[in-house]
Amino acid sequence: MPSRLIRWLPLVAAMATLLLLPRQHGSSEAGLLFEGDVQVQQRLGDDVVQRLASHPELHFYKTGSKRFDGQSAIATYQMAILGLGQIVLEHPELRERYMPTIRDAAGRLVEPATLSYAAQKYGAHGIVRMAPAAGHAYLGYINLALGMLRVLEPDTPHAALHDRLSAQLSERLFAAPRGMIETYPGESWPPDVAAVAGSIGLHARATGMDYASRLAVWRRRFQECAIDDSGFLIQRLHTASCRPADAPRGSGTAVGAYFLSFVDQELSGRLHTALSRQIVTLLGFGAAREYPPGHTGSGDGNSGPVVFGVSVGATGFGIGSARAHGDRDSFIAMYKTAHLFGAATSRDGATTFATGGVLGNALLLAMVTARSAD
Repeated sequence: MPSRLIRWLPLVAAMATLLLLPRQHGSSEAGLLFEGDVQVQQRLGDDVVQRLASHPELHFYKTGSKRFDGQSAIATYQMAILGLGQIVLEHPELRERYMPTIRDAAGRLVEPATLSYAAQKYGAHGIVRMAPAAGHAYLGYINLALGMLRVLEPDTPHAALHDRLSAQLSERLFAAPRGMIETYPGESWPPDVAAVAGSIGLHARATGMDYASRLAVWRRRFQECAIDDSGFLIQRLHTASCRPADAPRGSGTAVGAYFLSFVDQELSGRLHTALSRQIVTLLGFGAAREYPPGHTGSGDGNSGPVVFGVSVGATGFGIGSARAHGDRDSFIAMYKTAHLFGAATSRDGATTFATGGVLGNALLLAMVTARSAD
């Protein structure tokens, strides 16, 4: 064997170890998560519980931006409730372990101070009062989480609020001629509207309300207005029109598919199918493209950075979309990527992703425990 090659063997061995060990471990854990293994789910759930318990304040980040700090808190509480709730639905024996955290997170979620930015934009937070014709689609995130709580605990103290929000949001959504309502004044985001629709689906499940005929009309309008020819969801529209204000995006498509899985498995599946066609793999690791063919961009706070065409947002949310639709191959490939680049570690019986922070870990928990509509 040439001496030059001998000198390179230790480096080659080290590189192989770095690539193969995370691949093998990530594959094993991914398979267990896809199958709903209770121990692996519990390790992730326990980490989120610990992280929430260590933050007594409403907000997790203090960037100076009321919008980011509030929205990140809403997303953290929402995804923690959805993720832990999905575990409880799949493993009822863990109910008493996670319900206290779910209840506490719901209480923080409905505090108007959690997202004071909304009151600043509308003059009142929708939790307190929704002005006539005002969209308040940001409430879809809150209402979706309240729906999960209501499914688990029908007599929750938040039941009356859940009924009111569902009634007001559904009234606005079903009356919208294009199937769209604003998130904030002058801002129309189809992924947020998908959260509103998903919350109506969970309200129906929790209460027995029948929205089927009105949802069918809304679905046709929404598809015509918000889904691009590529099958991707358009990230943002010009208000009061169906003119794109942004490109069709993988991050919005993936999270939209997850939200819609609570209300319309077929529409959700349409988005997931489009996303799955844009998943690229290398050595068993997978990632989803942020932009479909014919579109380019550098990403933003919703997607994270776009590197070689793929994004953190499309990949992370795509994990939930894949599990909700039984797409094992896509789930495993993308989870292995999250496992590797998230620097997953286990300590004190909990699994944490070091690079994700409290928001990233709550998001990933919801995605890896996503369920198909029952």
